[in-house]
Amino acid sequence: MKNQELLSQAITAYESKSYKVAFSSFKKLVKDNAAAAYYLGLMYYHGYFIDNDDSMAFKYFKQAWEGLYKEGIFMLGRLYEEGRGTEKDLEQAFKLYQAVPNSDQAKLRLANFYEYGKFVNKNLPEAIKIYNELQKNNNPYAMYKIGYFYLKGEGLKQDLNNAYKWLNKALLAGSIEAMNHFRLLDTKSKSDIRTKEEIFKAGLALLEKRQIEDALPYFEVAAKEKHLESVLKLYEIYQKGLVVAQDYNRAYEILFKYQSYNKAEIYYLLGYIFENGQGVDSSFIKAANYYELAAKLNHDKATQALMEIRGY
Repeated sequence: MKNQELLSQAITAYESKSYKVAFSSFKKLVKDNAAAAYYLGLMYYHGYFIDNDDSMAFKYFKQAWEGLYKEGIFMLGRLYEEGRGTEKDLEQAFKLYQAVPNSDQAKLRLANFYEYGKFVNKNLPEAIKIYNELQKNNNPYAMYKIGYFYLKGEGLKQDLNNAYKWLNKALLAGSIEAMNHFRLLDTKSKSDIRTKEEIFKAGLALLEKRQIEDALPYFEVAAKEKHLESVLKLYEIYQKGLVVAQDYNRAYEILFKYQSYNKAEIYYLLGYIFENGQGVDSSFIKAANYYELAAKLNHDKATQALMEIRGY
């Protein structure tokens, strides 16, 4: 069988999730084939058929980059941006995204860099310019971002009519981000039949891939709808510095925001924060008050902590 035919069959197997067949074929082709290297990189990156291995993903995406395979160049940039399989290097990521000007995915990452000031100076007009270019190609995420900027009045003059027009347009184009945002605004789309648990699990899947920017809105949506595990996961992300930089103040703000849910674990953690002065000034009085609230809800650790502070 000719290599091109074998590659075509391997890609078809990959797209139909027949990963064992795809992996075997790509391995046969990879020595001199940038496309095969790219797909092997994806399989190691996502853990399809074989275990996730960022160093192997980096190896194969680098080979795809050397073969000038567009998608491989983009994915090598993602690894540099995420610090997977290599040291985090935003400058290198930015340059790789620039090297594939015809890639919508690369353009989205460049817009993200300008939006948040990663490596380059924050430049909302440039980010919006890129998003506007992409929405002309019916890119749902770009439509969502334009709606978001109108809604927040960031980079564009606040205009709620335009905001909802663009968010609805993004929703109709299939933007899960727009669907999440409507849910945060308490205007849940009729097409959104997801349960809180399903939303939470989707966030976990993204977090496991270290796609923190994509994962956070899922936890925020579920947390807003009184899903305790999502509240605790948001707290953990910032308190332990999972993927993002450790931020005790933000961790505290999350628990404080949702303390009205009257959950023992939230009260207990707030007590722990005040006892240890994490993101707030240490206060045994406030710590004891929160421990008491948790103890009344039969939280054993809070009961013990309260006894240690008050002595009774």
